[in-house]
Amino acid sequence: MNAARSTSVVIAAALFGMILAGCGSSVDEMIMNPTTKDELIGKLITDDVAKRDIMSKLATNNDSKKEMAETLLGDLSIKALALEKLMADPTQKSAIVDKLLADAASRGDLISRLTADEASRKELQDALKKPLPKK
Repeated sequence: MNAARSTSVVIAAALFGMILAGCGSSVDEMIMNPTTKDELIGKLITDDVAKRDIMSKLATNNDSKKEMAETLLGDLSIKALALEKLMADPTQKSAIVDKLLADAASRGDLISRLTADEASRKELQDALKKPLPKK
């Protein structure tokens, strides 16, 4: 009797599993459907833990980081924030100035702006009067 009961429990469990497997959509099918994909993304983004997990996974791969950076830098407010953060970092500030000076158009723009502003112009003239620093 116990053998018959355990066999029927196994058969019932197998049938229940087949029913569940037949009713559910695979993850691939959900992602291919734009409606369910948007719903999944929306739910993941509203969950703080899932959002952190996604950002962590994206930030571990260099290609993903570059793609995220390019996407984010398309937003003007993000560009301003990035520039502000870079200029606050003393090691980055000199690299930025070096890049500006290396480009002829940027260097010309810097000179034009420095000479157009009265306070900067005076500061520039005073600096030009001093001898060049020894290398």
